[in-house]
Amino acid sequence: MRTLTRLVLLAFLSVCSNLAARDWYISIEKGKGKSGTKVKPAKQLAYIISKLQAGDVIHIAQGTYLGKGSNGTNIITVPVSIYGGYSNDFSVREPWGKHQTIFSGDNKSKNYKSTPALMIDLMKVKPRDGFPGKVVVDGLILDHGARNTYAGGKDQKIIRLANPKLGTNPTPESGALVISASKNGMFDKTPWNILVENNVIMNSAPTMGAMSISGYKNSKVIIRNNLIINNTGTGLYVGSKFAGAKNDPKGPEFLIENNSILFTWKHGPIAQSFSGNVMDFDQSVRATVRKNVLAFADRHIIYNPRSTVILLQNNIMTGSVDTEYVEFDTKIALDDIEDEPDCIHEDSEENEAKDVKVLIAKEWLKLYGARVLIDRNKAEADIKASASRANALRSMLGLNLQAADQDFGEGDVWLPRLSVKDALKAGSTQYHGVGCKSPAPVKSK
Repeated sequence: MRTLTRLVLLAFLSVCSNLAARDWYISIEKGKGKSGTKVKPAKQLAYIISKLQAGDVIHIAQGTYLGKGSNGTNIITVPVSIYGGYSNDFSVREPWGKHQTIFSGDNKSKNYKSTPALMIDLMKVKPRDGFPGKVVVDGLILDHGARNTYAGGKDQKIIRLANPKLGTNPTPESGALVISASKNGMFDKTPWNILVENNVIMNSAPTMGAMSISGYKNSKVIIRNNLIINNTGTGLYVGSKFAGAKNDPKGPEFLIENNSILFTWKHGPIAQSFSGNVMDFDQSVRATVRKNVLAFADRHIIYNPRSTVILLQNNIMTGSVDTEYVEFDTKIALDDIEDEPDCIHEDSEENEAKDVKVLIAKEWLKLYGARVLIDRNKAEADIKASASRANALRSMLGLNLQAADQDFGEGDVWLPRLSVKDALKAGSTQYHGVGCKSPAPVKSK
């Protein structure tokens, strides 16, 4: 009877909380005050974060948002839904077109923080905060470019440390979008449902995930139609906060489809096995990865050191400097990915290494291709035919091939800043019918 009473109380608290949920409206151009209504929107998401409740829906208009005091970060601790890309009157959404919602920052701000541009931290959610645990992030452009420090002010090479003489802060080593879901207050009766779609993640320089999404037991996570471009560490980290066994059937279930993850750099010029990977998988997850473009990585396309079972279907996997797939500590080429691994699901098929002619400015591609780091692998004993891999990558990008006797130094180019315009050009159209594309304009109700 005591258990039943407790469940009834929790259900009552959930209903009360959901009734209190509301819509918030944000406009950097039209906003003022903290009413957050469509008629009187707030100016920054950061200004109303303390007022948010579970189940709230946030609508953000076009413009560039720098955070409170231009600190470059927004941290939310309750489950909410966030939609960007609105016109200033909230009548139309076109997040990759006319009405871009950009989260940025200012590296020289006295209020600088190194935390993600957007973090939804659900690790301490209580029953009173309300469920079901729905989380949506849709239509945001999270650009760390203005938060980074660059050598000589030329936007060509990031500097990770602060420079007090120049008044610059360190380059943030956090990802741009981080969502962490843990055990919720309904004692797992209502699992998390997380949807991340139509977002752009760019110019971030973390050790791990530029986009990092971690579910809990029985969570359902959909990651769809996102562009993750020009980041260090790992493009997408597929995580779990559930400490289950390897491949636990109760682990969070991920559907990862129609994303484009391009140009993932190492964290630093010295080779690191845990960085420079397009995707990295945690232990207790279940993942279906289909119709994605996974291309141009300083190390690997799929990094699976915990031997998680992954279903791979109809993906383009190309442009890795090292190899396409790593299972525990075994490197496996794409040609053998459906045969040799123990942890690729038996229904995996049609994963190909097609050329990807990225629609991006030639000037930026030249900076990317100028990295002698690409051919640094020639000196690594565990890689065969590295020079041909590097030149195949350069040929795909339309760059001149490199001579075999070049210098293998550290190089002067490292994560050159990419413009939002170029990023959206690269992600606006699918390649060979897969990957992301510009979301169609939608009229609001």
